[in-house]
Amino acid sequence: MRVPGSEALLQKPLVRVARDLFQGRREIFIQHDGQEHRLRLTRQNKLTLTK
Repeated sequence: MRVPGSEALLQKPLVRVARDLFQGRREIFIQHDGQEHRLRLTRQNKLTLTK
């Protein structure tokens, strides 16, 4: 028996390489639910996500 919506649970997570997302930049903006979020690469090479 299949549970409605269970197809999404069976899919593998989408994986993106940060280098490809940033394309040489230190920060990018992601739009979600009508808001912009800032994804930034720090000097310590870590990612921070802020509203």
